[in-house]
Amino acid sequence: MTHKRFFSFLIFTFFITLPAICVDWPQILFETDSICSFFGSPKGDTYSNSLQFLKQDAVTAADSGTVLIRMNADTADMGWFQSTLGNTIILKHQNDIMTVYGNMDSIVLDSNTTDVIEGNLIGESGASGWQDGFCSLEFQVIDTKVKTIINPLILMPHTITTTELPVIENLTVRAESGTISSITPQGSKLNAGIYSLYIGRQPKGMTYRTSVAVNGAVTETITYNMLKQENNRLCFMGKRNYTYEEIFTDENLQFIAEVILSKGKNTISITVSDVFGKEKTATYSLEVN
Repeated sequence: MTHKRFFSFLIFTFFITLPAICVDWPQILFETDSICSFFGSPKGDTYSNSLQFLKQDAVTAADSGTVLIRMNADTADMGWFQSTLGNTIILKHQNDIMTVYGNMDSIVLDSNTTDVIEGNLIGESGASGWQDGFCSLEFQVIDTKVKTIINPLILMPHTITTTELPVIENLTVRAESGTISSITPQGSKLNAGIYSLYIGRQPKGMTYRTSVAVNGAVTETITYNMLKQENNRLCFMGKRNYTYEEIFTDENLQFIAEVILSKGKNTISITVSDVFGKEKTATYSLEVN
C-alpha cells in the first residue's frame, strides 16, 4: 500500500484484534465539515455503520482488490427490490476485508473490470441511494472474518488537522429507582448506590472512546471503532455489547458507564477522545450519603 501510515488497533475488552491494514481516502477530504455523517452517530433508530461524505467528488478505490458486487440503482441487478445504497461497488481485499462505495451518482468502472488498484477511479459521488438530507458517498469497511463493521477513520491517514476538542458537559446520573440528577464540577450530593452515567451528545462529530474512573479505578471504557451484530442489532463494545437504545437514551444524552458509588467522597473522572487523538478530561467530586 502506498502513501499511507500504518495503523494497528487492539480491542482489549474482547481480545479482538483489528486487521493490520490501512486504507486510503476514497474521496478527497480536507476538513470535517466535508463529512455528512460519522460512523457510529445516530441514524434513525440505530447507529450509522458508514462514513458519509457531504460533497460530490470523484470516488477512488481505497485499496487494491477484486470487484465483488456491482449494483446499479436504475437497473434490475438486484431483482425487483431496488438497492437502498443506490449505485454501489463492493471490493474484496486481503485479510477478509470488504470496502463498500454506495450512494454514487454514477459508476465509471468498466463492467468487465474484475481487479482494481488503489487509487483507480470507481465513480462519481452523488445521491442515488435512500439517504436523508444531502449526503453523497457512503463508505463502509467490513471485516467478514469476525463479522464486524469497522470505523473507516481509524484505518485511513489522518490528513485532517483542524478539529474541535471533544466536549464533556451535562453529566447526568440515573439511579436504579429511575431518579435523574444533574452533576456539576463544583460538587454534588447523592445517596450510595448504583448509577448509570450520561454526558451530553457531541455537538459535532462523533466520540471515538469514552472512559470513566471512580476514585482512580477505571470502571468502563466504550470504544466506537467497531460495530458488532448481536441478536440482529448493531452494538458497540465495552464491558458488554451496547445497543443503540442503551447508548443514546434520548436525543440529548449518551451513556458512558454504570458505576457503584459508596458512602464518603467519590471522584469521577471522565475522558472523551475523538478518532484524531484529541482528548478532553473532566473531574467531578461527589459527597455520597
